Amino acid sequence: MIQDYSRDPENGRKPDLLVVFMHGYGSSGDLMRQYVGDILGPMLPNAKLHFPDAPVQMGFNNHSWFELRDVIDRQDDIGLLRRTAQERAPATARELNDYITKVAAEAGIPENRVVIAGFSQGGTMAVYTGLSRETEVAGVFAISGGALDLAPEIKSKPEVKLVAGELENQHYSGAPHAVWFQTVLKQQEFKAEAEIITGQKHETSPKALELLRDFALKVTGLDTPKNGAKPHKPFQL
Repeated sequence: MIQDYSRDPENGRKPDLLVVFMHGYGSSGDLMRQYVGDILGPMLPNAKLHFPDAPVQMGFNNHSWFELRDVIDRQDDIGLLRRTAQERAPATARELNDYITKVAAEAGIPENRVVIAGFSQGGTMAVYTGLSRETEVAGVFAISGGALDLAPEIKSKPEVKLVAGELENQHYSGAPHAVWFQTVLKQQEFKAEAEIITGQKHETSPKALELLRDFALKVTGLDTPKNGAKPHKPFQL
């Protein structure tokens, strides 16, 4: 069972959109609720934010989306990592899709106002989950992550954005992977974009979360001012 942590909209109103953000390997939803929530919440004051715990317990408040302890010391073996993700991630994606359907219904948010996001291994799960949904969400956003191999069956094609740090050179999570996976997605006729953040390492930075804010507003159609409202101001670092 997936443990859920969430934050209500900062403006105190009924949410206009839902963002589900998945943590990286060895982290937790509670930590993301505090760190990511404190930064992203004020930038998306009309959003309901959810931060689930991964189902594989590794220790106190440490979790993994699928088992990696048997291959973690062989991270330079890209073939092994791809096979591991392809074999193990889809089962967790099915569980996550049930969870996302549930929290979206509870918040009264339609699928076209849902964004699935994540960091590192959570970014990988965001991609597998979003692409395997029966009903298409608004978008998928991965920071330093993305599928190491495409899900066996693609059921929907939401817009995808891949963000990575200039200083992370891994071919399974860094800038080279983001560029490679963007090409893979475009070959499958996805609307996909990769953006490399100058000077960034493997991290969930304020700049990456600013890009998530912009992406969420764009794909949900909420970036267009209504009734004379002023455009959203950019987040200042």
